Amino acid sequence: MNTPLTGALLGLIAAIGILIIATRFRAMAPVSMSTRVIRASHGNLPQLHVLLPSGGQPGALTSLKELLGPNSNWISRFGSSDKLIERLQKAGKTTGDRNSDLARFRWEQITWAALGVVIGVVIGIWSVARGSSPIALIVTMALGVGLGFLLHDKHISGLGKKRVQRIDTQFPDLAELLAFSVTAGETSLAALTRISNLGNGDLASELQTCVADIKAGSSFTDSLLAMSERTGSRSVERFVSGLVIAIERGTPLSGVLRAQAADARNEQRQQLIELAGKKDTVMLVPVVFLILPTVIVIALFPAMRGLEVLVP
Repeated sequence: MNTPLTGALLGLIAAIGILIIATRFRAMAPVSMSTRVIRASHGNLPQLHVLLPSGGQPGALTSLKELLGPNSNWISRFGSSDKLIERLQKAGKTTGDRNSDLARFRWEQITWAALGVVIGVVIGIWSVARGSSPIALIVTMALGVGLGFLLHDKHISGLGKKRVQRIDTQFPDLAELLAFSVTAGETSLAALTRISNLGNGDLASELQTCVADIKAGSSFTDSLLAMSERTGSRSVERFVSGLVIAIERGTPLSGVLRAQAADARNEQRQQLIELAGKKDTVMLVPVVFLILPTVIVIALFPAMRGLEVLVP
């Protein structure tokens, strides 16, 4: 590999690294008081506000901001904004501001695609240095961009699935605590507040958001329905639907919550049984390859040792 190609490759890698560090630094910066007030009032922040400074921008940066904005025409072809927000909510990667969440997601896509380009350039230059056609460099770069987008999409989907699984695991315990609190005489809001403060995990965080929405002026049922949509869990959705119907019809909540908690516990037990049934073949692997050979060696070793002593 000649010196100019090596220098260009090192410069590209350094530029990508600086861009990633700067993007991460701006994303983790503390939120200002004005931004908190806008988010609490359900306002809209400027697009890419968390990543690009406002005021005094040159024309190039303004064009880049419009091109990479969450509502850009060409970038919206990669997916609907509403569906992206739902996926981000299920993955637990939302901050409460729609434009900021979409901008952060788009920048993550660009970062993953840039990493794919770097890997594609490295592989392409290595192929060209070994005598391949220069077209291989373009092909590897295109494949790197495509794989970057696909891997990022798979990463977000994986985060959503894992979060839903954690919520399903935490739900029966919190449902029983809610039933106990309401049965003890507390109101629904007081019970939700107590459980959200005592619990830990993704579901407790969603309950805290739900309580904050209720205290901010949203209705009790609307806050519960919004929480069920954010979690993406069928157990939480079924529980919230039953609770909302009981509130609308005036049914005593204590009996409804106890029945819902018992159903959630039974469903969790059924899921464990189904999981054990699916994993029975996998469970045979340590038995056959680890436990059984050890038992055979322990059973045969004394007899073989005795034969060696008796038969010279």
